[in-house]
Amino acid sequence: MKKVNQQIRGKEELVLMQELPIPEATEDKIQAAYDIVRARSRQKTEGGKVRPIRKRPLRRAWAAGLAAALIAVSGFGVMAAAGYFSKTVNQEGNNLSYAFEVNYDLKPVEVKAVPGYLPEGMKEFEEGSGKYWTEENYGHGITLIPISVFNIEEQKRIMDFSHVDQVEKTTIQGMEAHIITYQEAEKYEWGKDILLFNPEQGYVLRVYGDFIVPIEEMKQVAENLQITVTEGSMEYADLEKGDDAEMRAAQEAADEEFWRLADKGVTADQITKVGESLKVFDGNEVTVNKVQVYDSLYDIPGYTEDGAYDLEELKPWLNADGTHKPYQRICTNYETGEEMEERTEVKFLMVEATMKQNAEFGPDEDTALDACLVRVEKRADGTWNRIKDDYLPVPSEHYRLQVDGRCFFISVPEHLEGVKRAKSFFYRHLDLDESITYTMIFAVDADLVKDGQIKDAVLCFNATGNSPIDPQFSALGALE
Repeated sequence: MKKVNQQIRGKEELVLMQELPIPEATEDKIQAAYDIVRARSRQKTEGGKVRPIRKRPLRRAWAAGLAAALIAVSGFGVMAAAGYFSKTVNQEGNNLSYAFEVNYDLKPVEVKAVPGYLPEGMKEFEEGSGKYWTEENYGHGITLIPISVFNIEEQKRIMDFSHVDQVEKTTIQGMEAHIITYQEAEKYEWGKDILLFNPEQGYVLRVYGDFIVPIEEMKQVAENLQITVTEGSMEYADLEKGDDAEMRAAQEAADEEFWRLADKGVTADQITKVGESLKVFDGNEVTVNKVQVYDSLYDIPGYTEDGAYDLEELKPWLNADGTHKPYQRICTNYETGEEMEERTEVKFLMVEATMKQNAEFGPDEDTALDACLVRVEKRADGTWNRIKDDYLPVPSEHYRLQVDGRCFFISVPEHLEGVKRAKSFFYRHLDLDESITYTMIFAVDADLVKDGQIKDAVLCFNATGNSPIDPQFSALGALE
């Protein structure tokens, strides 16, 4: 199992948030496939058997491709101009892009930047990480990113200069500087960027500020950076060898095969029906017994506050009668990229399930009982698969009850305190041959409900491992 970092992007926030569990077998492909524009969650269990954990629905790599188009580097060759690089800036509407021509006659450099000034209370998250925030605002602050030939490919994948409002061109520390702000920054909680260009010494410095950091504070950080430039340990030829055509072709072939498998979907008879058992991790069996939609949370039999994972998140979204308040949703069309915002009503979905333990676990090993609601579509060939469109709340709504479609309530929580609660609330120890029947509750957008039944959605139990190329779906009713 690999330890990985959750990256949250308001306007491509390079911010470490938390560490959560993922099967090693699919980690590399999942990392490449997940939409880097969206929030990611991972977890790691300490020792013992690896436990499956929820993962974001897959999105095509178009998002990574879009970001890559916004910063480009020319092929290997010699540039006529003096210095390490020259740049071309192109701004069309609210999209900004940078292209660089690099002088490969010069030896590549390595760059480090440390702040001589930080806003009050900010400190480095981890030595050498370049990420700074306060204890009160974990994960929200300033990130320093030196860019040179050594990490330009990585930056091409993650830099996103869309939705630009203004580019202020100025000079900071004797370098050309671009101060970039974004449209409707407060609503969408976009951050801000300052780019410092130093073609003479061979680097670009990016200062990224989270939406909570005032632009004046960011300018002070940029003006007081302590920058160290040293000769790199590799030649350009060495870098070129490490990314040769044969390796790229092999990677492209592997990616193509991954997407072919991820896109194949499942037939209706491969989706477990209500009342049928599904074999999951270590041969355990889970069965969906009952499904019902409610307008009010308080009408659901067995609901108590003890089973809610995060009451502070839940309560502000409840009316006095237990119905759910509407929220503002962004719908992104996968094919066109078009975004539509709408006020969305929400219902509550109750699912009763039974988990049977068919493997003997140690005293500290638990079974995942939770599940995620997955939007699916029936395709022309009759197969079903995850939809590729996005349905996400406007960031300033701070609405998280439906993150990854995960249930927010379980009737049989075992771990109720501290770190154990935070990481394992939906896990429970079961002895060999033990069965447990329990209730999960989900918040679901009203457009998934028709005539009181869930449509165009299935469950994916955490205990299945959530393989993107071999999904195990459980039906919530008839699939049309």
